[in-house]
Amino acid sequence: MVDDALHSALRDSAARLVEACSSRQLTVSTAESCTAGMVASAIAGIPGASSVLRGGAVTYVNEVKHAVLGVSERSLECYTEVSSQVAEEMADGSRRVFSSDIAVSLTGYAGPGGGTEINPVGTVYIGCSDAFRTSSERCMFAGDRDAVRAQAALRALQLCCERAEAMGNR
Repeated sequence: MVDDALHSALRDSAARLVEACSSRQLTVSTAESCTAGMVASAIAGIPGASSVLRGGAVTYVNEVKHAVLGVSERSLECYTEVSSQVAEEMADGSRRVFSSDIAVSLTGYAGPGGGTEINPVGTVYIGCSDAFRTSSERCMFAGDRDAVRAQAALRALQLCCERAEAMGNR
């Protein structure tokens, strides 16, 4: 179960992102697997989001990651869908598909099932892409399915904010 503090943090981070992008005339898009649209929804809940949010893709299955975002079948086979390589390709694909300045992606195991020895339940890879670089980070979140998804969405918003604010300094 997601608590009020986490909901508040999601709203605050989404508002920070909308402000950072608006003031820099930047756009953002998402590619979400385990969060299934939570990041895009948080952004869309903020007044002024229409000038910032270009769109989002919920790519829950590998076939859609490949067909919509252009994630390579080789990456999916060699690294699995829960990997830094796939998170980065998802972010690049979202930025390309939606013609956004910044794109964020999430892929992971929210639980209660799934997970591997290397990437247990709670593992989420978050990718971020802009014209200058694409990177990803591996996160480990605790709690039930809802908590993992909300924490992942929060971290994705924070990463987007950091990227937007850094872009304003170039």
